[in-house]
Amino acid sequence: MREYALFILDTAGTIRTWNAGAERLKGYGAADILGQHFSIFYTPEERTANRPAEALALAARDGSFSEEGIRVRQDGSCYWASIVLSALYDEQGTLQGFVKLVRDISPRKISEAAMRESEARYRALFEHSNDAVLLMEPDGTIVSANPAALRLFGYSEREMLTLRREQVIDMADPRVAPACEARAETGEASAEITFIRRGGERFEGSVSSSLFRDGTGGMMASMMIQDITRRKAEQEALRRSEERFRATFEHAPLGIAECALDGRFLNANPKLLDMLGYSADEFRHLSVHAITHPADGEETLALYRRLAAGEVDAHVMENRFLRHDRSFLWVKVTTALRREGNVPLHTVAIVEDITERKKAQEDLRRAMEQSYHLANHDPLTGLANRAQFPDRLRDALAYARRDDHMVALHLLDLDRFKLINDCLGHHVGDVLLRQVAERIRTHIRASDLAARLGGDEFVVIQTHLADPTAASALAEKLVETLGRPYAIEGQEVHSGASLGIAVYPLDAQDGEQLMKLADLALYEAKGRGRYNFQRYRDEMGAAARDAQRSERELLRALHEEEFCLHYQPQFDIRSGRIAGVEALIRWHHPERGLLTAGQFIDDAEQAGLMLPIGEWTLRTACRQHREWSGGGFAAPLTVNVSARQFKHPRFLPVLRRLVQENRACPALQLEVRESLVLDPKFPDKYLAQLKELGVALALDAFGTELTALSSLSRYPVDVVKPCGTLIEDAGTKEAESSVLAAIVGIAHGLGMAVCAQGVETRQAWESARRHGCDTAQGNLLSEPVDAERMGELIAAEHAG
Repeated sequence: MREYALFILDTAGTIRTWNAGAERLKGYGAADILGQHFSIFYTPEERTANRPAEALALAARDGSFSEEGIRVRQDGSCYWASIVLSALYDEQGTLQGFVKLVRDISPRKISEAAMRESEARYRALFEHSNDAVLLMEPDGTIVSANPAALRLFGYSEREMLTLRREQVIDMADPRVAPACEARAETGEASAEITFIRRGGERFEGSVSSSLFRDGTGGMMASMMIQDITRRKAEQEALRRSEERFRATFEHAPLGIAECALDGRFLNANPKLLDMLGYSADEFRHLSVHAITHPADGEETLALYRRLAAGEVDAHVMENRFLRHDRSFLWVKVTTALRREGNVPLHTVAIVEDITERKKAQEDLRRAMEQSYHLANHDPLTGLANRAQFPDRLRDALAYARRDDHMVALHLLDLDRFKLINDCLGHHVGDVLLRQVAERIRTHIRASDLAARLGGDEFVVIQTHLADPTAASALAEKLVETLGRPYAIEGQEVHSGASLGIAVYPLDAQDGEQLMKLADLALYEAKGRGRYNFQRYRDEMGAAARDAQRSERELLRALHEEEFCLHYQPQFDIRSGRIAGVEALIRWHHPERGLLTAGQFIDDAEQAGLMLPIGEWTLRTACRQHREWSGGGFAAPLTVNVSARQFKHPRFLPVLRRLVQENRACPALQLEVRESLVLDPKFPDKYLAQLKELGVALALDAFGTELTALSSLSRYPVDVVKPCGTLIEDAGTKEAESSVLAAIVGIAHGLGMAVCAQGVETRQAWESARRHGCDTAQGNLLSEPVDAERMGELIAAEHAG
């Protein structure tokens, strides 16, 4: 449930449970939100409109209610949310409350808005173009036509979209095939060919066609068409009448030039001179080749060779001419050969400035490509997005079936990403995601696909595999490269990745199942300590179901108050009186009975529930100790804290609030593993803040680290608790006795107390007493007891 906020409401809408996903999404901790009404997440306008009450009423009436809307986080920021509110009934059908599931859909909403904006620009160009525009699939099926095309061909839009290329283009025209070949080679082509209107009427048209790829990678063709029937008739009239041609030459709205067979200019009309910025004298010393853009020079040279040889009588081409100022413009040049009998004499070229049309075509092409790109790519990383991924996976599997090879699906997410976001800021998280995407790109082939599914979750489709070892090799490279430090804003950021692999056809036959199995493998990788990869195995399914069941039961335990605390007294070795109490969590499991912490803490760690469980433990223990202290009991209360809980950014604020709420019970002592405090990377200021709060610190299982004794003096520790086996063995073994004596001596020298834990035998008790330990605890002295019994033990001692 990493991507979802999940919490339970009672029938009035009061929040009764709160999961880690809810904390990440909404910013509230369980301590801040439990007992609050869920309308706190709505905007003021929706609360005024009574939307929270309406949602509860609809869910109660229909069983569930879903919507998308704006919601508010603790810090006041807003986000788009997808909400499902489901009613909970007991066996008699009585409404007991509601389950609310919330997912952040802001990235999708932003992407949809960007797509709508891009699509609007594209449609404006498409709809208002004066030229007819058709879009066709590779097989010639017409898939889109603008209003100008419908007017030109005489069809309604519905009729046009049922047609194919051969119904609007005269495929018997000998000019069609060369144009198609040119487009296939270069991606674009221009020609004058015969088109067919509704009713069968033929007309001459000028077409500019180009190929482009749509958002799924498929090839599409665009055609921009002009009806040139009238212009062709005018050109024919010019060729038939030299006198009329001369009269028109000076006043034509198009550029006109006469050229020798080698391309030298013989004459040019004022329109062409104005178009290109030359005087008449300058122009006579130029040739067509001199003013043609270098990129178009070969095509022009080839044309004039064919004209001089009499192989063609006329030709139309689009290319670029250089102006006098060395800028260039796009022109459409219609060249006709003048003959004396069968002998070629010279050519006449009609030049039309088509720069604006070319610009419009380019704008249209870019708008279409941008629209497709936004729809199918993650705007932050540039990788394929969740929308494109299923199609690409389906295609990869189809090719694999056809060619008989394997496909590996790598599902990965980043470790510590939320902590980085919380501690360093979302802008650092965004930079990290971009760098992760770039590292993934460098390790995959062009035939593979990397996609970002959302948040810190990525996927790689690895194709054309002969055997699954190649998948493991890539996964190993990805885990290694993603685990190296990241340089972001002058600081070194440490993250890493866990990765799960499923392989077609060995593990699954379709994309959906392949994704599920890769997710199970990823879950297994995280359970093995992260920073590793796992390939799917059959037994993972059962393990994942067990973990999911355990998480559900732990959430229920929090909600139904199935947890309780037992307390084990610590006795002063010299006086035998109670010198302290350690709180130990227990679980009244409805099926398995009373469970100790060792039977469920690992599951809680894996499910990410240690923070709410740890907060509950601290709060409950402090409340109980405050009750005992009212009767005069002032001995310290020890509470165990896990490393994950201790390092969490919320831990200190929660602890500070608990200390303030329980000032009548100041003797709070936190017990942590020595490896946490003796870690040189652990900040000293963190421990200093504990001291400012008046909270003592005890090191559990002390003596298991080789450097512990030498490092102990650097930290403000109050109590050391040597491990139970050391206490036991020191009673009979000389080496262990020396180690325990050294620990006690150094601790006392630094002003620290020593508590012997795990005292289960008389030998252990005598060993602790002989080596100078201050206090002791263990089942020999007293097993952990419930709060009522512990209160009786305290009262009896005070009475004595």
